[in-house]
Amino acid sequence: MRVFIAVPIEDEARREISSKFEHLREFGAASLKLVESKNIHLTLRFLGELSEEQVEKIREKLREIKFESFVAETGEVGFFPSENYIKVIFVEFISEKVKELKMLVDKKLLESGFPLETDFVPHITVARVKAVKDRETFLNKIRGIKIKKQEFEVNKFLLMKSELTPQGPIYKVLEEFGLNS
Repeated sequence: MRVFIAVPIEDEARREISSKFEHLREFGAASLKLVESKNIHLTLRFLGELSEEQVEKIREKLREIKFESFVAETGEVGFFPSENYIKVIFVEFISEKVKELKMLVDKKLLESGFPLETDFVPHITVARVKAVKDRETFLNKIRGIKIKKQEFEVNKFLLMKSELTPQGPIYKVLEEFGLNS
């Protein structure tokens, strides 16, 4: 099964993000796929295709994590890998604590045989770009999007399953890991 570890985004923040990008569906300067509002999250770690046994080992390791809940906020709009070659549009996820949580998750995954990941940039993916037809017009449109900063509490992280379908991914929570408040 296709598995990843995520931090959920509160409803109000997801609605704010979705509403600001919805108009891009009809905008002709690029071919893109928006992330559905219900699927908006922060990916702590994408693990890929795993067996049931591997998933169970990961569950056991993640259950060992003890971490305090924390406050995060949304930030500016950005692009991966760069403005010159846009493949992903994202909104910043601002929190030093999420980096600490990510390090703990990575240490537990290392114990399960996964290599460390060193290039973590906390972000919320909002669209995947297939092709840009008019880069300057597209960039100007994206730069004009202003996200109202949303502050929210992070009180859990999730082990998720992703099933890819022609209509888009279907996410299912395999286990929820609460953070102490």
